[in-house]
Amino acid sequence: MVDLSVGVSLAAPMASSPLKGPVAAWNFAEAALPYVDQQNGLALNLATVASAPVRKPDGFRPGVASLAFDGTDQHLTVPANMVGALQMGGAASGVTVAAWVRRRGDTNSAIAGIWPEDAQNPQRQYALFVNLALYGGDDRVCGHVSADGQVTPGYPYMRDYAWNARRIAPDGSDGWRFAVFTYDGSQICSYLDGGFEAIPRYTDIEGQTGPANPRPYTAGLNPTPAEFTVGAVRLTGGYGNFLHGEIAGLRVWDRALSQAEISTLYQAERPLSQPLFHDAFRTGVKVPTRDLGWRSFQGSTCSETTDRAPGDQSPEVYNFAGSGAGHGGYLARSPSAAGIGAGFYGGFLQAPLPLQDVGAVKWVMNNASPTAGVRVLLRISGRWVASTTNFHCTGDHTAQDWSEVEAFTCPLTRGASHWRAVTLVPEEALSLGAPLSADLQGHALEAFGFLCDDTVDGTLRIDQVELVGV
Repeated sequence: MVDLSVGVSLAAPMASSPLKGPVAAWNFAEAALPYVDQQNGLALNLATVASAPVRKPDGFRPGVASLAFDGTDQHLTVPANMVGALQMGGAASGVTVAAWVRRRGDTNSAIAGIWPEDAQNPQRQYALFVNLALYGGDDRVCGHVSADGQVTPGYPYMRDYAWNARRIAPDGSDGWRFAVFTYDGSQICSYLDGGFEAIPRYTDIEGQTGPANPRPYTAGLNPTPAEFTVGAVRLTGGYGNFLHGEIAGLRVWDRALSQAEISTLYQAERPLSQPLFHDAFRTGVKVPTRDLGWRSFQGSTCSETTDRAPGDQSPEVYNFAGSGAGHGGYLARSPSAAGIGAGFYGGFLQAPLPLQDVGAVKWVMNNASPTAGVRVLLRISGRWVASTTNFHCTGDHTAQDWSEVEAFTCPLTRGASHWRAVTLVPEEALSLGAPLSADLQGHALEAFGFLCDDTVDGTLRIDQVELVGV
C-alpha cells in the first residue's frame, strides 16, 4: 500500500518518514544498549537503578524494532549533562513528542520527556504520558508541560496537560496506537492515531472548568537542563510512572507539528493491519458525545446535541454507556419517533484523507429492534452523502448482552447508485435527499459517521467503529 499524498510506502522503515527535522529519533535498531538517536547521537542507556527493557527486533512490524517495558522498574535515560538538543526551554519554545505505543497494563505511564518530579528539586519541562486519570486523562494521550518545574498554582499536583477524547486499551487489544503531543508556546495539544479531538470544556476534581484539548498554556518551557527519561519519570522517592507496554518510533521535535504533519506520519507509518481510524467508545460512564470526540444532531432542524448531558430525556438521547463489544462503552441513540432523527460524526478528520486510500467503514451493532437502522454518513470535499443501504440488525438485542453482536461493512464504492445526497447544516436542516445522479466526486474524506433512519421507534447501539484502508 502507498500513501499517495506523501509518496512513501507504508511498509518502509520509519527512518524513511516523509517528515524531516526531529532533534532526536530512536528506532531501537541496535542489538543492545545504548540506543543512539539518528539525528544528534543522543544515547539512551540504563539508569543505575533500572533493568533493561526487552528489545523485540520485529516488534512493531517486520524490520522495525520495539522496546517492551514491564511496568516495574525498567526505563532508560539521557543524563542532564548530555541532553543537548532535547533541552528546549524559554518562553518561545515549542516541542513535539511522538511514539507508537502498545499498552500491556493499567499504569500511569510515562512515555518520554524531561520531567523530574522530585519535590526537593522539581525540574519538569515537557513529557508525553498515557493514562493520567486524576484530571481527566484516563486511558488517553496526555501532553504535559511546565515553565518552572513546580506544581500548578492552586492545585496539589501538576495540572497543565492536554488529553484527547478517544482512549487506548490498557490490555493492548487495540494494537499499536500513535501517541503525540505538541506545544507551541501558547497551547498544548494531544493527538491519537493522527487525529485531534477538541475538548473545549472539562470540570476537574478541584472544581475548575476549562479546555482540556487544546489546553491553554502561555508560560513557556522550563529552561533548566534535566535528564530525559523513557518509560518512567523521577519522583521524590525514586523513579515511578513506569510504562507497562511497548514503544516504537520515538521522536522529539523542537517545534509543534501541525495537524496535517501528524496525520501524514500516522498514515505513512501505520502497520498494514492497523485501521485508518478506530473507536471502541471506551468509557465506563455515560458522557456527552463531545467527550469522546464526536458531534451529534437531532431533528429536521439539525439541533446540535453534542454537549447534551446524559439522562436528558428529550426526543433523542446521545450517550456512551454500558459495556459494549469494546469493553467499556458504545454509541447510543434512543429515538421517540420513526424517520431521519439524528446524525453523528467524528471530528477527528481535521486533516482530510485521500479518498482513494479509504476502503470501507466497519462497525458492529446491538440494536433493540430490526427496524432501527443507520446509513453511513460521509463528507467528501465539502459535500455530505449517505449510503443508499440502510443497515439493520436481524433480531432484537439488549444493552446488557453483546454476545450476539452483528458486524457490518460499508465499502466506499464511488458508484452513484450507492449514495444519496444529505443536507446537514447545524441548527438549520438535516435531511436525506435523492440518489446521486453521478458517481462520487471529490478527493478528500473530511468526516464520517452515521445517519439514523428508523422505520419505527428503536434504540441504536453502535460500537467498534473502524475506517479501513484499501
